[in-house]
Amino acid sequence: MICTVSLNPAVDKYLRVASLRRGEHLEAEEVLASAGGKAINVAGVLRVLEEEVELLGFFGGFTGDYILGEVAREGIRADPVEVSGLTRTAFVLVEADGSETEVVEPGAPVGADDIAALRAKLRAAAARAAVVVLSGSVPAGCPDDIYVQLLGDCGGRCPVIVDTSRVHLRTLLAARPEPGPTMIKPNRREAEAAVGHALARADDLARVLEQFAACGVAMPVVSDGAAGLWARLDGQVWHARPPALVRVNSVGSGDAAVAGLAAGLARQSPPEEMLRLAAACGAANVLTKECGAVRREDVERLLGQIEVVRAESRGE
Repeated sequence: MICTVSLNPAVDKYLRVASLRRGEHLEAEEVLASAGGKAINVAGVLRVLEEEVELLGFFGGFTGDYILGEVAREGIRADPVEVSGLTRTAFVLVEADGSETEVVEPGAPVGADDIAALRAKLRAAAARAAVVVLSGSVPAGCPDDIYVQLLGDCGGRCPVIVDTSRVHLRTLLAARPEPGPTMIKPNRREAEAAVGHALARADDLARVLEQFAACGVAMPVVSDGAAGLWARLDGQVWHARPPALVRVNSVGSGDAAVAGLAAGLARQSPPEEMLRLAAACGAANVLTKECGAVRREDVERLLGQIEVVRAESRGE
């Protein structure tokens, strides 16, 4: 079983519009709603990969009920902490030229009792899990070191992937907890924010992976959009690059990649195979209108088209 933890779930709404025009009345040409939030996206892709999944997180109001209903329909077992506030909604506005604009509500605040309840559920789940995935933004009421605390609750009993950003990623890296996370997976922009400088070249990405490893991350990964994934595995930097694709909606591709990484860890796959699956999942996501969703046939087709190489073998 793979356990995913969502501190800040959302109802994702995909709205297709001809173009965004400030100050004007706009009517969406198409609307799709789905259960979202990073950990929920990960859980959904894991189910497509036929992995058993358990979801923990904070859920509130009719939007929280909607998400729980959707994940149950997908065959995901949930053990929610019910909170008093309303689970947020996130909007992705996609224009005719493919431009994507995200508008995301803040999450409903949580209290100390809510956090204590979630941590207790995680301690129980981590004792049964093959992998734990802690991912997403954090609602008001959670401390900056919430992911350090949750990592501690896992107690080193299984591999743990942490996928977060901003102050919560910086706090995790600065804490250098023991045991540390098995993986982190910021995107390039989030990695730049974490280290405070641009990552313009391949060797910059290799160096930042080394920095993350020095902070106690066993297998750091950085996603780089259409360029794929960079990872430091077994002391070696790897690059997994997908083929060029016509993008439908790229929101959630990083989450799909995390699902591939989690499945690879659970299956104890070799590094190259794990990265190939992660890159195929991330690429498959851009072919669907839903955020953080893949089709099994797309993943299987793309697996053979992912180039995975040791970084220095490219002369980069």
